[in-house]
Amino acid sequence: MALVPGGPADQPLALDESWPLVGRDPVIERALAGLRGSTRSVFAYGPSGIGKSRVVHAVAERLADDGWLVLTASGNPALSAVPLGALAPVLAREPASMVSAASDPVALYAAADAAVRRLADGRPVLLVVDDVSVVDSVSVTLIAQLAQSGRLRLAATVRESDPVPDGLHPVAASADALRLDVGPLDVDEVSELLTRVLGGPVAHRDAVELHRAAHGNPLFLRELAIGAAEAGSLVAVDGLWQLVGEPVGTPALRDLIRARLRVLGDDERDALERLALCEPLAFDEFARPGAAEALAALEMRGLIRVDESTARMRVALAHPHYAAAVRDQIPRIRAMSLLLEQADLVASRRMDAGDELRVAIWRLDAGRPSDPELLSRSAALAQLAHDRRTAERLAAAAVEAGADDAPTLLLHGEVLWSLGRAQDALATLTRADARARAEGAPDELLAAIGRARADVLGGDPLGTTRGLELLEALEAALPTQAAAIGLSKAVLLVNLEYGRDALETVEACAGSAAGAFERAVADLSFAMPLSLVGRGEEAVAAAQRAVDFAAAPGSVIPQRRAEIVLAHVLIAADRLEEARATVIESLHAAIRDDDELTARLDEFMMGRIFWQVGRLDTATRWFRDTISGAELHGPKSLREFALCFQAVVAAEQGDAATARALRARVVPGLERDSSATVLADAWIDAAEGSADAAAARIFARVDEVAPRGAVTVAATLLHHVVRFGSRTATAEAADRLAALSEQSDAPEVARRHAHARAEADGDAEGLRRSADEWERTGSLLFAAEASASAGQAARAAGRGREATADLQRAATLAAACEGARTPLLRFSDGAEPLTPREREIASLAAQGLSSNEIAARLYLSPRTVNNHLQSTYAKLGIRGRHELAV
Repeated sequence: MALVPGGPADQPLALDESWPLVGRDPVIERALAGLRGSTRSVFAYGPSGIGKSRVVHAVAERLADDGWLVLTASGNPALSAVPLGALAPVLAREPASMVSAASDPVALYAAADAAVRRLADGRPVLLVVDDVSVVDSVSVTLIAQLAQSGRLRLAATVRESDPVPDGLHPVAASADALRLDVGPLDVDEVSELLTRVLGGPVAHRDAVELHRAAHGNPLFLRELAIGAAEAGSLVAVDGLWQLVGEPVGTPALRDLIRARLRVLGDDERDALERLALCEPLAFDEFARPGAAEALAALEMRGLIRVDESTARMRVALAHPHYAAAVRDQIPRIRAMSLLLEQADLVASRRMDAGDELRVAIWRLDAGRPSDPELLSRSAALAQLAHDRRTAERLAAAAVEAGADDAPTLLLHGEVLWSLGRAQDALATLTRADARARAEGAPDELLAAIGRARADVLGGDPLGTTRGLELLEALEAALPTQAAAIGLSKAVLLVNLEYGRDALETVEACAGSAAGAFERAVADLSFAMPLSLVGRGEEAVAAAQRAVDFAAAPGSVIPQRRAEIVLAHVLIAADRLEEARATVIESLHAAIRDDDELTARLDEFMMGRIFWQVGRLDTATRWFRDTISGAELHGPKSLREFALCFQAVVAAEQGDAATARALRARVVPGLERDSSATVLADAWIDAAEGSADAAAARIFARVDEVAPRGAVTVAATLLHHVVRFGSRTATAEAADRLAALSEQSDAPEVARRHAHARAEADGDAEGLRRSADEWERTGSLLFAAEASASAGQAARAAGRGREATADLQRAATLAAACEGARTPLLRFSDGAEPLTPREREIASLAAQGLSSNEIAARLYLSPRTVNNHLQSTYAKLGIRGRHELAV
């Protein structure tokens, strides 16, 4: 039983209670607008469990609040042959007149019309009918007559793939009928729904995974969450709900699906069973007589989907949970028989690489694994297809079957690392190294194994130096592999902030790149060192070329790996919107492909992006995702970096105590390898009022990294000194940034130098230019700080009107920064700070949400929301929500 995070230990999740309605406001409002106007009937369409009934009943509740009479009925297959079976409960107060008139349509309508009129007593009437497709024919006729006469208005739900009854066709096809297509929830709506139900936030990657597993279907989502809670695979880590393992549904979900399958014939069931075990299958891979007709029937029922986008038409189940429900009912002996039959059928024809992979998986599932060589080859194919779980399973089976050779162990170790299993990966790679040396393997293989081991070591918080030492020893032992080893060294040198050494290493290794592949590898290797030494535009161009090559068909460079590098250098170049678009696409691909390493990097970079934008609460959520994901799945190093940045955010929001608590969780010793710990410590000092102490920490770190050629890191650190609010320290930071600007013509360095110089000089006009520049790049918090300083400078010069305009702009920008309370934003002596609730409401209003939408999200009344907004406007000195939206 899962528990509410932070709640009492005996407080279980009430997942089996009614869930809130989320994501349906647009269709509800559309239906209400129609029924309150000229629309006489509303028909809601969608698959089972999508929420059609919830929508129409929500509409009915709103109209009942308006004074309408609401009558409800429901179709029932068991009563579909019983005259008036559906409407009997509705008109139960008039049983005698209805029953006596049942055989005479004219008399029946007159009796029903009179009954509805008496019940309504002058009020408008809405009849809600669930599952109208299975309503008995007499009731259908009567409903149509009452709707067409205007006696009542109709809101009905229609089951997926079921037709509207013939008697209601004229109503549904009329000009005053409204069709509502109730679609699946999107990822954000799934996340909101789960957060409301669980009482705490859910990791983004798991919201995406549950969205994928449920296809956005609220009923399926509910059963998956209940099943995960009952199985103990829905856990709270560091206040964040996460899945451990695959989401599994409840028996109720399987029973719901099986109910749809009970009417299938033998041929249809055979086809469905083959798909449940082997999907997708090509159309010509159904060899049983009658298969074509069976597939046509299944498609008509909405149970399968047909893909004609490739040369061979492929067939798959319409929903992944159909596979689990069907598989559970197949006896093991029959499942083995079907799997081997399909494997033999495909193997009897000319196979491509994909066919080999499928055959290997089917035989493994049947308990008859293929030979070790085929399993190894299939594992490599699965890895290329980004199916990492299958690749790991096949590689493990290959090793177990006797393929205990170094290449297979290397493959297995790399897949384990990508799945976040660092310890298992390192053990497997160590074994691969020992096997390779014992077998006298070529230097190329030894180097590949060593580079993979160094990658895993680099994922440990304090392992980067050990990884570098390993590579240096390997480089000395394998001089013929110096180029390949050097490129891996460069990555670790960048992580340790040795920009000049990293760039020189790449230049020595990649200078002879001749072919397109070699040039793409060189571009990928050059990008981050170039960015670190302050050659940002060159870095972005190199990374973009690598991404373009990786995205081409047949490329052996993983596209997501190239995109991570591109996103990193875009962030360093202050090109935040481009970085966000790159990262979010990469993140969703990583979640889909079970690539834990890439997913963690993407989560961390999303936090970095929103932090630099100034969306501090949003940044915190992404850093929290990184921390909890790293604790469960690795890599551990990102947990430490995310803790440092989360501490910085807390300090920027004025919460020094929380910042200190977060910083205390960081592994000791990380300060030797990373500037992130120094930044966290400095911001904690600044939040506690020790700006000079904070600046001293930064200057000491800059003295370490600047001589290494880490220009971008040094410039970023020095810009934070400007933000601490010490005029003396700011002047020194401006001088140091001027020196860095002489080493680099990067716009990001110049941007920080200009801001620092304007702050040091009290140059109001220069500060306004900096604010404009920061706002252009999307760094709203920096823009707010520059505007606040401009206002202070104008006020000191006696230019009150300019000061007021600058401070108002600063307040407007700061309102979008989700609770920022940095030293430069304390620009109004005695100003009353926003409360947490005011800050939360102001942030939502700045994003464009209406008062009603904010009220629904926060469980408040619209009046309370408006009161908070008025208080916020008064404190910030602005006139309305249009000045919150930045």
